[in-house]
Amino acid sequence: MEFAIVDIETTGSQYGADSITEIGIVITDGIRELDRYETLINPQARIPKFITHLTGINEEMVADAPVFEDVAKEIYSFLDGRVFVAHNVNFDYKIVKGHMERVGLKIPSKRLCTVRLSRKIIPGYPSYSLGKLSASLGLKHQNAHRAMGDAEVTAELFSILFDKNNGEMEASLKANSKEATLPANLPREAFDKLPNKTGIYYFYNSKGKIIYIGKAKSIQKRVSQHFTGKSSLDKRGFLEEIFDVSFELTGNEVVASLLEEAEIKHHWPHFNSAQKTQILKFAVYKYHDQKGHVRLGVNKISHQYRGIMQFPSLSKARTWLMDKIEEFNLNASYCGMQVFDDNSIEIEDHLKNVKKFLKEYLALEETIVWTGAGRDKREFSFILMENGIYQGFGYLDKDMSVEDVESLKEYLVPQHDTMMTRRILASKKENKLRKKVLG
Repeated sequence: MEFAIVDIETTGSQYGADSITEIGIVITDGIRELDRYETLINPQARIPKFITHLTGINEEMVADAPVFEDVAKEIYSFLDGRVFVAHNVNFDYKIVKGHMERVGLKIPSKRLCTVRLSRKIIPGYPSYSLGKLSASLGLKHQNAHRAMGDAEVTAELFSILFDKNNGEMEASLKANSKEATLPANLPREAFDKLPNKTGIYYFYNSKGKIIYIGKAKSIQKRVSQHFTGKSSLDKRGFLEEIFDVSFELTGNEVVASLLEEAEIKHHWPHFNSAQKTQILKFAVYKYHDQKGHVRLGVNKISHQYRGIMQFPSLSKARTWLMDKIEEFNLNASYCGMQVFDDNSIEIEDHLKNVKKFLKEYLALEETIVWTGAGRDKREFSFILMENGIYQGFGYLDKDMSVEDVESLKEYLVPQHDTMMTRRILASKKENKLRKKVLG
């Protein structure tokens, strides 16, 4: 068996968006070097200054270099029929694979990660980064952050691992092994503990800090997709930061969504930036006029009452309310939008329709209990909204009743009522739990 030790330099760290600027390959049988290949590559894209500072490769250096399409077949000849090996293999493999597929070539899927192998075959080192590990082992790491310099020292490391191999390489290469797809620093044991049940999951960095929270109908399957798919998080920095993973079962997807929302707001993980809610300044409110008629309006959020729905700007709040005026056939003048009123909707029709609107968005002062699947067959879950305010969720034994609100509170996990929780609960598409209005 022969191995292709690969290292690449790129214009950045995103799998789909960035291009190769240099590639170095060392061919070995595990004992001796058999061949090597290296070349600069014109990425036909801008090379950021921080990348130049890191690698020393600038746009002038690659101006006369071949584009990837011109050297793809030559690179393929070094990879074909061999095991693809790299330090943090997922990054190098995915980018090379993507470049090859764009020119109609398919590289072998067998690969090994020298980070994961090192943690198992030579455990106990303080760091498994290429620079620090090679220094600990007394290996000369010349031309760091250049493709051939990194490939050479990775090849030396691989020879040490090959000599001390205790069956880990063979196990990693088995068809059903997930070793090659897992992040370099995530223990296989932590991944194997994940269930294929509904709940939320947490990724942690080397210091035990939560860096990402997600929800899933099938936790292990969803976690695995982070490592093999092409999501917005599919970037080197994210995968390298993952050192551990844990989970919490919820029983159903609605509770999972509510808990994910609450946990993101509590921990503010770095890689959950897309889900971090904007600062909410305005809300759509309901109130009663002197005649007792229900009216709607937009105003700044107060600490006493956060309104039916909250928004980051006045314009977004007004646009949303205008959409609802049209959707529910409301009288615009009774919604603070007198300028748009054509007086065609009578007050009686408005009052009837605004009640439908308020019910749709859970804005009536009702006490509602939703029930659904629990974390196991012995229990069921419940979600409580009391007097129009979301209170939280909890779990009850199968033989217990949900009629007594005060009793429910003994089992409640208290939560905050937010725009997102209200949207989750009001969504007919997402919330299909059994609903019961009390009182």
